[in-house]
Amino acid sequence: MKNSSIRKRVTLYYSLVLVVITVLVFGVFLFTASRQTTVVSKDTVMKAVQNSFDDIEYENDIIEIDNDFDSYYRGVTLLVYSEDGKLIKGSVPRDFPSYTPLTQGDYEEIKAEENTWLVYDLYNTYENGQGIWVRGIYDMDNAAATLKSIMSIMIIILPIILIIAILAGRRITKRAFEPVARITNAANSINNGSDLSKRLPQGENKDELYYLTETLNQMIERLENAFQSEKEFSSDVSHELKTPISVILAECEYTLQENRQTAVYIESLEIIQKQCMRTMSLIQQLLQVSRTIDKEKALDKENFSLSLLCESIIDELTLMAEDNGVRLSSNIQKDIEIDADETLIMRMIINLLTNAIKYSRSCSNPKVELSLTKEDRIKIVIKDNGIGIKKEDQANIFRRFYKVDKSRTAEENSFGLGLAMVKWIAEAHNGEVSVKSELGEGSEFTVIL
Repeated sequence: MKNSSIRKRVTLYYSLVLVVITVLVFGVFLFTASRQTTVVSKDTVMKAVQNSFDDIEYENDIIEIDNDFDSYYRGVTLLVYSEDGKLIKGSVPRDFPSYTPLTQGDYEEIKAEENTWLVYDLYNTYENGQGIWVRGIYDMDNAAATLKSIMSIMIIILPIILIIAILAGRRITKRAFEPVARITNAANSINNGSDLSKRLPQGENKDELYYLTETLNQMIERLENAFQSEKEFSSDVSHELKTPISVILAECEYTLQENRQTAVYIESLEIIQKQCMRTMSLIQQLLQVSRTIDKEKALDKENFSLSLLCESIIDELTLMAEDNGVRLSSNIQKDIEIDADETLIMRMIINLLTNAIKYSRSCSNPKVELSLTKEDRIKIVIKDNGIGIKKEDQANIFRRFYKVDKSRTAEENSFGLGLAMVKWIAEAHNGEVSVKSELGEGSEFTVIL
């Protein structure tokens, strides 16, 4: 049973339940039919005896029995006795003990040889003081024969009905599990292949299997996105690491070709050092990105003043902004507190501000403003009047390793991970980040927490 399919187990359980129900129904029927047969027999005897008095008349102090008195009525033998117990009318059935005493208004079952008799006696007294007995005798074997016939019919019919019900249930179960077979085949196809773009088939009826398939398809879609993301991530990392390593190898080969002057060696070492520092910077950022795999473990939440954090960041970056010719200002609402990871929130704000400063310094009268407000939710807005972002690039800037200006960012050790980290930090705190930008007019990044 443990290794049987669900369809077989359901069919077996269904069959066992039907068998139990059939046996119970049959038992209850027999019990009820037997009792009902006895009740009907008693009622028949009693009515036959009572109605027989209609054919017995009393006139002129004489009791007379009509000639049309029916001694056999609906299977009941009727006998008329005088008040002293002498038989007046009717004949005693064969095998019935004639010595059976008369009893007023009582039912009595009498067994004689192979027969069982139901007897009912009724006595009636007339005006002259005389009385008369009427006895009804009913052969219970007739009722038993009827009950036996019904039992025989049921013994034949019930198994047939049971077999038909089991076969019908087996067919219904098979049809009910057909979608499961299709889902299993589709899942095996996805599992044995390399194409995660396939999806499990969904039925038309929105039943439990429909919602299960929908959930599984959503899971497969997440896996596909995760694999695709990791594939792109690996490709991008390989590309980013390939460039500095290629430069280092080329510089080493060039330097080792022949003896060089000291200045040339120094220049080569400086180039190698720069590329090593670039590689180290990439590795550090990749380590930060690796923390985003598990949000629960990555976050170390505590309650702190977001207002004070923003003010300290502004103080820290003011000097850097001035060195780049950028005016850094703020509009910070007081006493805003939050339960969050302070280190990650600080990194998110610094990433946005340093980007704004970096891409605003080449403009005339560059300025960057940090705004912090709270209504129903906390809003952080960082606005600059820098070079702006093209419309076609705005949808991609939060992707890992995406760089709008590849030649420019390569010189500045930018790997396209900063905004991806900003997006992850915002979403890890159940928030969101968005951008509005016009090319040549500046950008506005909004974080909602």
